[in-house]
Amino acid sequence: MNEHIELEGADGVPLRFRLNGDLAELPAMAGNFVCVRSKGGGLDVVCVGAAASLQDASKSWKAAKDKGAEALYVRLNVAGATRTQELEALAARYQPPLVVAEG
Repeated sequence: MNEHIELEGADGVPLRFRLNGDLAELPAMAGNFVCVRSKGGGLDVVCVGAAASLQDASKSWKAAKDKGAEALYVRLNVAGATRTQELEALAARYQPPLVVAEG
């Protein structure tokens, strides 16, 4: 998998995500995350999420892997309203089987 990926939400705004290869190294900062798998030369989005601490993405990783996810990508994003907006845009565009809102 690439170190970075860019996904476009339903609103047309491109969002850049960084590969996380080790759950122990997930940042404690807030942000959005996606779990993806390779499919037909592109990416299939299995899970999109938002979290007050990206360390919480590890909780979603097992469920995403069970649905075929191969990689977890993160995007730092401190503003709660922006995280929610990006989550909604990604969920609308990719309609993944897993959507994780911070709670």
